[in-house]
Amino acid sequence: AAVVGTLRRDEDESTRFIASAAELWVNGVNVNWSAVYAGRTVTRVDLPTYAFQHQRYWLESGTGTADVSGAGLAAADHPLLGAAVSLAADGGLVLTGRLSLRTHPWLADHAVAGKVLLPGTGFVELAIRAGDEVGCAHLSELTLQAPLVLPEQGAVHLQVVVSAPDGQGQRALTVYSRPEGAEPEWTLHAEGTLSPESVAPSDAGLTQWPPAGAESIDVTGFYPAVEAVGYGYGPAFQGLRAVWRRGGEVFAEVELGEPTRSEAGRFGIHPALLDAALHANGYGDFGGGGEALRLPFAWTGVSLFASGADRLRVRIGAAGEDALLVRVADGTGQPVAEVRSLVLRPVSAEALTSAEGEDLFRVEWSSLPLPEEAEEITGAWAVLGTEDPYNVGAAVQGAGLAVDSYLDLEGLRVVLDAGVPAPAVVLWTPPGAEDVSAVAAREVVEDVLGLVQEWLAQDPLSDTRLVVVTRGAVAVRDGEGVRDLATAPVWGLVRSAQSENPGRFLLLDLDPASDAAVDLAAEGVAAALAAGEWQLAVRGEDVLVPRLARASSGDALVPPAGERVWRLDTVASGTLDGLALVPVPEATAELEAGQVRISVRAAGLNFRDVLIGLGMVPGQRIMGSEAAGVVVEVGADVTHLAPGDRVMGFVTGGLGPLSVTDARMLVPVPEGWSFERAASVPVVFLTAYYGLVDLAAVEAGDTVLVHAGAGGVGMAAIQLARHFGAEVLATASPAKWDALRALGLTDDQLSSSRDLDFRESFADRRVDVVLNSLAHEFVDASLDLLSDGGRFLELGKTDIRDAEQVAAERPGVTYRAYSPGDGGLDRASEILRTVVGLFEAGVLEPLPVRAWDV
Repeated sequence: AAVVGTLRRDEDESTRFIASAAELWVNGVNVNWSAVYAGRTVTRVDLPTYAFQHQRYWLESGTGTADVSGAGLAAADHPLLGAAVSLAADGGLVLTGRLSLRTHPWLADHAVAGKVLLPGTGFVELAIRAGDEVGCAHLSELTLQAPLVLPEQGAVHLQVVVSAPDGQGQRALTVYSRPEGAEPEWTLHAEGTLSPESVAPSDAGLTQWPPAGAESIDVTGFYPAVEAVGYGYGPAFQGLRAVWRRGGEVFAEVELGEPTRSEAGRFGIHPALLDAALHANGYGDFGGGGEALRLPFAWTGVSLFASGADRLRVRIGAAGEDALLVRVADGTGQPVAEVRSLVLRPVSAEALTSAEGEDLFRVEWSSLPLPEEAEEITGAWAVLGTEDPYNVGAAVQGAGLAVDSYLDLEGLRVVLDAGVPAPAVVLWTPPGAEDVSAVAAREVVEDVLGLVQEWLAQDPLSDTRLVVVTRGAVAVRDGEGVRDLATAPVWGLVRSAQSENPGRFLLLDLDPASDAAVDLAAEGVAAALAAGEWQLAVRGEDVLVPRLARASSGDALVPPAGERVWRLDTVASGTLDGLALVPVPEATAELEAGQVRISVRAAGLNFRDVLIGLGMVPGQRIMGSEAAGVVVEVGADVTHLAPGDRVMGFVTGGLGPLSVTDARMLVPVPEGWSFERAASVPVVFLTAYYGLVDLAAVEAGDTVLVHAGAGGVGMAAIQLARHFGAEVLATASPAKWDALRALGLTDDQLSSSRDLDFRESFADRRVDVVLNSLAHEFVDASLDLLSDGGRFLELGKTDIRDAEQVAAERPGVTYRAYSPGDGGLDRASEILRTVVGLFEAGVLEPLPVRAWDV
């Protein structure tokens, strides 16, 4: 129930009654507002929007100029600029400003490819204003180097820099910006030249209006049409009112709308008005095409003859092969401005995203300067624990520091209770694990958790830093793996403790490849404490700390601009430099019957993908044919799968976050398997199974020679052939023989894949089947080993022989080059289910897996 009053002292009765009715309404009481407002004049207003809609309802304060005289600056008296300062050293000038969509909301109406840009006409306005300040009213040239993208939230700072005059009185001009609240390098957006020459207006021929002999053009569909191309013009920039065409010229009439019109007098020429004038060039035959996004690039000979216009007459003609001559006049035909040459250039959405900056970051480990005298920074040191496996204590002593040693935290507590001052730094190495199993990792983490909790409970140690020492527990450099998997989770645990208890812990990871790295432990810890660092790693002679870096600043691939779905693929054949993350619009298209959309969590990468990336597989350009993930949507007729199911199988273009495939190509992930393990199975086991069973019909008693046996297909084939009762021979690099021994092969069943010795090693064997991925003389040597009725299965792509010629030269031998998909979708589906059944029965073992982040 809701109770409200309708009478209050000193309040208008009618107003109070309406307010009380509103209070009832917001409390859920139904109010007949039509009756309340019957006979009244009412106005509907929009309610405030939700925050995530990024629209503002409240009134803005506008672009008023603050008093900057107290900072020794002069007011610029311009809507885009706030202050100006003359440089005493050389007579130059710097004008500064701050732009945001909150203070300059009309700029939000100029978007290209979804990005809000300061229009090219805005740079012209800035240049002309700077020229007025130094007595150089003519803009001889202005070249735009990079678009200025305005952020949806926040602001950018501007600097317009004018140099000292040269011998002819001309001045160089540059325009820079950088995001507010950050200290990155300034971005150069435009550079040009200002001249003191006085330019008289030419006869623009705009006094007679509409222009005589010109054809009128309907412009009602102009803005919807250009929006489809990528130009997002809002009301402030939709100023094109009429267009005429005569010969090779275009005439137009443009005007500012409200409320932009009220600000026209504060500009030389309002950027939205001049930009609208340029829209008319789309109706002329000036080259460039209408399908590409084109922006102003180079302005030459820009003169302003009158300021404050809110309506213009425009005349655009060709100025050379790829440039425009633009002349504008006011509503009476009197000259306002002239551009002797304007060149437009295409721009891509990717370039605009690069100009805007990225929201995607990565961790980059950077060098930390070391102090010369560590003991002057840190004070007393101690080592905790019964073991010091990395000799950290000796290294600290070697740095000239006294080090105490305590067997455990209880021993340290006894000393503190006796009145000994607490050390500034205590180094502790967690107990190592005997293996890299999940159980071992859990035991290590539990040990660390126990000590961390006990440490935090000791008030006398509140100012002492506990340094947790690991070795190879974190990957620091590109291509570096995690050597100590059992200790790696310790970093996550201690990071959590650091966030909850700042200043209590420090993580130190030593170089797993160098015993000498510990010699830098003392200096590194001292430098980290002095700099307020929480984590550091020693690699070689470098002490490194983590920093955030933009993803594109390194070698990492960056997703395409504005695309939610992408995949890793090749865009240029020949080298792996052609790899890129490319858009995949088909991954979000409506599903057809029998299709499934999956959220990819891991994708397999096999040698065939490498060959595709190198352009060595004719007709194949899409990488990523196997994956594992979670079903997000199923098409009609799919009944054995549902959203949320964990699946694995064959896909097309699986090296991305989303993929669509035939439902027949997917099976449930076996219980207990990771997505990485599941993604490593389909292609190699299909390839091996299809070759051995469907093509070679391997049976008990056969002898199978598997080349490159330590590869994915090779290891799968060895397991399957042994399961079928065949004897297996294999070649591999001698360094990889241990992997083959682990599969049950003996030394007499092994030979090198680096030379032809296998022909002699296996000469006394009756080889029935060869599974080959080698080439040239290795193929000939393998064919020599085959007995009558032998089957040669070719997986390689660089030396495919003619099957009929092989049969003619070697009677009784069958040669077959094949790919895993030759059996068709239904057969591939059957094989995949059979293979998964063999895994679940314990017949097959998963292959070694190594994972990388795309």
